[in-house]
Amino acid sequence: MSFEESIREIFQQELEKFKKSVSPAPTENEWLSEYPNMLTTSHVMEILGIKRAKLSELMNRSDFPVFKLAGTKVPKHKFIIWIENNTRWIEDNAQSSRKII
Repeated sequence: MSFEESIREIFQQELEKFKKSVSPAPTENEWLSEYPNMLTTSHVMEILGIKRAKLSELMNRSDFPVFKLAGTKVPKHKFIIWIENNTRWIEDNAQSSRKII
């Protein structure tokens, strides 16, 4: 076996080890599966990385999907659509967009 072949073999072995050690990135919105279909205000604050004052501002927006009949809840599917349509607001107001992106 030549030196180059040895290097290739070692590289392939190390690459396979690395691939096994890296967990795959979650697919789009897969991370939201840990949340219920009706999000609480705490869920929204956690997901967006905002505090109560920003949450209050957000809940008062006419375009934000709030369901207030049984407490203040946000339908998860409508929340996802709102995020997709309001990326600029999130970039300007969320402290951490780690989960969103």
